[in-house]
Amino acid sequence: MRLVITTCPVNKSQKLIDEILNLKLAACANKIKVDSKFWWKGKINEEKEHLIIFKTREELVEKLFKKIKEIHSYEIPEIAEIKVEKVNDEYLKWLKDATKGP
Repeated sequence: MRLVITTCPVNKSQKLIDEILNLKLAACANKIKVDSKFWWKGKINEEKEHLIIFKTREELVEKLFKKIKEIHSYEIPEIAEIKVEKVNDEYLKWLKDATKGP
């Protein structure tokens, strides 16, 4: 199991989540409201964002990265993979079933 995380503006997160789930590139997504501060084009910016955590299979990570880059509203989105060392068998089975194509 892998977690793929990204951040995006609050008003863009649902579209991103829906597209990824409809393509079955992830079994589910969690979104968490965050207040972000970051350097961009020579100045510090502040943005209300959602941190999105996609839950997926290892073999779908590259496709998921590519799709997030393709549809993300940011010029340079954060996209990171986190390897999950251990997960209960029932959840892993559900995740695999949920990410199978139609």
